[in-house]
Amino acid sequence: MRKLFLSILAIALIQTAQAQKIKWESGDLDVLKGQTEVGVVINYPKDLQVSGTAEAEFLEERRKTDNEEKAASGDLYVENWNKAKETKYIASFCDHFTKASKENIKATAGRGTAKYVIVLTPSNIDLGKGKFFGTKPALVDFDIRIENNTNPAEVAAHGTVEKVKGESTAPKGSRWIPGGVGTVMDVSARSKNFDATNRVSESFELLAVVMGKKMR
Repeated sequence: MRKLFLSILAIALIQTAQAQKIKWESGDLDVLKGQTEVGVVINYPKDLQVSGTAEAEFLEERRKTDNEEKAASGDLYVENWNKAKETKYIASFCDHFTKASKENIKATAGRGTAKYVIVLTPSNIDLGKGKFFGTKPALVDFDIRIENNTNPAEVAAHGTVEKVKGESTAPKGSRWIPGGVGTVMDVSARSKNFDATNRVSESFELLAVVMGKKMR
Protein backbone atom coordinates (compact mmCIF):
# COMPACT_ATOMS: atom_id res chain seq x y z
CA MET A 1 0.00 0.00 0.00
CA ARG A 2 2.80 2.41 0.91
CA LYS A 3 4.61 1.71 -2.37
CA LEU A 4 1.39 2.35 -4.32
CA PHE A 5 0.85 5.65 -2.51
CA LEU A 6 4.43 6.80 -3.12
CA SER A 7 4.20 5.87 -6.81
CA ILE A 8 0.99 7.84 -7.24
CA LEU A 9 2.46 10.81 -5.37
CA ALA A 10 5.62 10.77 -7.47
CA ILE A 11 3.65 10.74 -10.73
CA ALA A 12 1.43 13.61 -9.56
CA LEU A 13 4.42 15.73 -8.53
CA ILE A 14 6.26 15.07 -11.79
CA GLN A 15 3.23 15.98 -13.91
CA THR A 16 2.69 19.18 -11.95
CA ALA A 17 6.36 20.12 -12.00
CA GLN A 18 6.60 19.70 -15.76
CA ALA A 19 3.83 22.27 -16.17
CA GLN A 20 5.74 24.93 -14.23
CA LYS A 21 8.38 26.66 -16.36
CA ILE A 22 11.13 28.95 -15.13
CA LYS A 23 12.19 31.72 -17.50
CA TRP A 24 15.96 32.04 -17.20
CA GLU A 25 17.28 35.45 -18.19
CA SER A 26 20.90 34.43 -17.62
CA GLY A 27 22.43 31.06 -16.81
CA ASP A 28 20.31 28.20 -15.51
CA LEU A 29 20.34 25.35 -13.00
CA ASP A 30 23.22 23.64 -14.79
CA VAL A 31 25.52 25.85 -12.72
CA LEU A 32 24.69 23.62 -9.74
CA LYS A 33 25.70 20.38 -11.45
CA GLY A 34 28.46 18.64 -9.54
CA GLN A 35 27.60 20.42 -6.30
CA THR A 36 26.58 18.34 -3.30
CA GLU A 37 25.03 21.19 -1.32
CA VAL A 38 23.44 24.56 -1.91
CA GLY A 39 22.33 27.30 0.48
CA VAL A 40 18.84 28.79 0.33
CA VAL A 41 17.75 32.29 1.32
CA ILE A 42 14.28 33.83 1.01
CA ASN A 43 14.08 37.61 0.69
CA TYR A 44 10.73 39.24 1.42
CA PRO A 45 10.63 42.66 -0.26
CA LYS A 46 9.12 45.65 1.51
CA ASP A 47 6.69 46.09 -1.38
CA LEU A 48 5.47 42.47 -1.25
CA GLN A 49 1.86 42.25 -2.41
CA VAL A 50 -0.59 39.85 -0.77
CA SER A 51 -3.82 39.31 -2.71
CA GLY A 52 -3.45 42.71 -4.37
CA THR A 53 -2.66 44.62 -1.16
CA ALA A 54 0.61 45.71 0.45
CA GLU A 55 1.58 43.04 2.99
CA ALA A 56 1.61 45.40 6.00
CA GLU A 57 -1.82 46.74 5.10
CA PHE A 58 -3.17 43.25 4.48
CA LEU A 59 -1.99 41.99 7.87
CA GLU A 60 -3.30 45.02 9.75
CA GLU A 61 -6.73 44.65 8.17
CA ARG A 62 -6.76 40.92 8.83
CA ARG A 63 -5.76 41.47 12.45
CA LYS A 64 -8.58 43.98 12.91
CA THR A 65 -11.37 41.99 11.24
CA ASP A 66 -10.44 38.65 12.83
CA ASN A 67 -10.13 40.18 16.31
CA GLU A 68 -13.59 41.68 15.91
CA GLU A 69 -15.01 38.23 15.12
CA LYS A 70 -13.07 36.41 17.83
CA ALA A 71 -10.82 37.94 20.44
CA ALA A 72 -7.08 37.54 19.70
CA SER A 73 -7.69 35.46 16.56
CA GLY A 74 -6.34 38.26 14.37
CA ASP A 75 -3.21 38.53 16.50
CA LEU A 76 -2.74 34.77 16.14
CA TYR A 77 -3.16 34.99 12.35
CA VAL A 78 -0.41 37.60 12.06
CA GLU A 79 1.84 35.63 14.40
CA ASN A 80 1.41 32.45 12.35
CA TRP A 81 1.96 34.39 9.12
CA ASN A 82 5.30 35.73 10.33
CA LYS A 83 6.38 32.34 11.69
CA ALA A 84 5.66 30.74 8.32
CA LYS A 85 7.88 33.32 6.62
CA GLU A 86 10.70 32.60 9.05
CA THR A 87 10.60 28.80 9.12
CA LYS A 88 7.83 26.97 7.22
CA TYR A 89 8.49 28.12 3.67
CA ILE A 90 12.25 27.69 3.67
CA ALA A 91 12.00 24.31 5.40
CA SER A 92 9.48 23.12 2.80
CA PHE A 93 11.65 24.31 -0.08
CA CYS A 94 14.86 22.78 1.24
CA ASP A 95 13.23 19.46 2.11
CA HIS A 96 11.52 18.98 -1.25
CA PHE A 97 14.46 20.27 -3.30
CA THR A 98 16.70 17.68 -1.65
CA LYS A 99 14.17 14.86 -2.09
CA ALA A 100 13.39 15.79 -5.71
CA SER A 101 17.10 15.68 -6.54
CA LYS A 102 17.23 12.10 -5.19
CA GLU A 103 19.66 13.35 -2.54
CA ASN A 104 22.17 14.35 -5.25
CA ILE A 105 22.33 17.84 -3.79
CA LYS A 106 21.28 18.92 -0.32
CA ALA A 107 19.56 22.27 0.15
CA THR A 108 20.04 23.92 3.54
CA ALA A 109 18.56 27.11 4.99
CA GLY A 110 20.98 30.05 5.05
CA ARG A 111 24.20 30.68 3.19
CA GLY A 112 26.29 28.15 5.09
CA THR A 113 29.48 26.97 3.39
CA ALA A 114 28.09 25.92 -0.01
CA LYS A 115 29.65 27.40 -3.13
CA TYR A 116 26.30 28.66 -4.38
CA VAL A 117 23.18 30.10 -2.76
CA ILE A 118 19.65 30.08 -4.18
CA VAL A 119 18.00 33.41 -3.34
CA LEU A 120 14.20 33.38 -3.71
CA THR A 121 12.23 36.62 -3.73
CA PRO A 122 8.44 36.29 -3.84
CA SER A 123 7.03 39.43 -5.42
CA ASN A 124 3.31 38.69 -5.30
CA ILE A 125 1.23 36.23 -3.31
CA ASP A 126 -2.38 35.45 -4.18
CA LEU A 127 -3.68 33.48 -1.19
CA GLY A 128 -6.50 31.75 -3.06
CA LYS A 129 -9.24 30.13 -0.99
CA GLY A 130 -9.32 27.19 1.38
CA LYS A 131 -12.98 26.27 1.60
CA PHE A 132 -13.85 22.59 1.94
CA PHE A 133 -15.55 22.75 -1.44
CA GLY A 134 -14.54 25.02 -4.32
CA THR A 135 -10.96 25.61 -3.19
CA LYS A 136 -8.68 27.95 -5.13
CA PRO A 137 -4.89 27.50 -5.07
CA ALA A 138 -2.46 30.14 -3.90
CA LEU A 139 -0.39 31.70 -6.69
CA VAL A 140 3.10 33.03 -6.06
CA ASP A 141 5.51 34.89 -8.37
CA PHE A 142 9.21 34.31 -7.74
CA ASP A 143 12.47 35.95 -8.68
CA ILE A 144 15.30 33.39 -8.55
CA ARG A 145 18.99 34.20 -8.22
CA ILE A 146 21.82 31.73 -7.85
CA GLU A 147 24.69 33.64 -6.27
CA ASN A 148 28.33 32.85 -5.65
CA ASN A 149 28.41 32.52 -1.87
CA THR A 150 31.76 34.24 -1.42
CA ASN A 151 30.77 37.07 -3.76
CA PRO A 152 26.97 37.58 -3.78
CA ALA A 153 27.30 40.27 -6.46
CA GLU A 154 28.37 37.50 -8.83
CA VAL A 155 25.09 36.05 -10.10
CA ALA A 156 25.58 32.68 -11.82
CA ALA A 157 21.93 32.43 -12.90
CA HIS A 158 18.84 34.61 -12.78
CA GLY A 159 15.27 33.71 -13.66
CA THR A 160 11.62 34.29 -12.86
CA VAL A 161 8.53 32.15 -12.61
CA GLU A 162 4.93 33.31 -12.30
CA LYS A 163 1.85 31.96 -10.61
CA VAL A 164 3.34 28.88 -8.95
CA LYS A 165 0.30 27.03 -7.66
CA GLY A 166 -0.02 26.10 -4.02
CA GLU A 167 -2.77 23.71 -3.02
CA SER A 168 -2.79 20.46 -1.12
CA THR A 169 -4.55 17.77 -3.15
CA ALA A 170 -4.88 14.04 -2.83
CA PRO A 171 -2.63 12.30 -5.39
CA LYS A 172 -4.22 11.42 -8.72
CA GLY A 173 -5.65 7.93 -8.63
CA SER A 174 -5.84 7.80 -4.85
CA ARG A 175 -9.63 7.47 -4.96
CA TRP A 176 -9.10 3.96 -6.29
CA ILE A 177 -7.19 2.88 -3.18
CA PRO A 178 -9.40 0.38 -1.33
CA GLY A 179 -10.57 0.58 2.25
CA GLY A 180 -11.55 4.24 2.19
CA VAL A 181 -7.91 5.36 2.31
CA GLY A 182 -8.36 7.56 -0.76
CA THR A 183 -11.29 9.38 0.85
CA VAL A 184 -9.28 10.00 4.00
CA MET A 185 -6.41 11.41 1.92
CA ASP A 186 -8.79 13.73 0.09
CA VAL A 187 -10.41 15.02 3.29
CA SER A 188 -6.98 15.54 4.85
CA ALA A 189 -5.80 17.53 1.83
CA ARG A 190 -8.88 19.76 1.86
CA SER A 191 -8.53 20.38 5.59
CA LYS A 192 -4.89 21.37 5.12
CA ASN A 193 -5.98 24.01 2.62
CA PHE A 194 -7.90 25.93 5.29
CA ASP A 195 -4.62 27.49 6.46
CA ALA A 196 -3.40 30.08 3.93
CA THR A 197 0.22 29.53 4.93
CA ASN A 198 -0.15 25.85 4.00
CA ARG A 199 -1.26 26.83 0.49
CA VAL A 200 1.66 29.26 0.13
CA SER A 201 4.02 26.59 1.46
CA GLU A 202 2.81 24.29 -1.32
CA SER A 203 3.92 26.93 -3.85
CA PHE A 204 7.43 26.84 -2.41
CA GLU A 205 7.25 23.04 -2.48
CA LEU A 206 6.29 22.89 -6.16
CA LEU A 207 9.09 25.27 -7.12
CA ALA A 208 11.52 23.12 -5.13
CA VAL A 209 10.36 19.99 -6.96
CA VAL A 210 10.80 21.67 -10.36
CA MET A 211 14.32 22.81 -9.50
CA GLY A 212 15.36 19.67 -7.61
CA LYS A 213 14.36 17.35 -10.47
CA LYS A 214 16.93 19.10 -12.66
CA MET A 215 19.64 17.91 -10.28
CA ARG A 216 18.92 14.20 -10.79
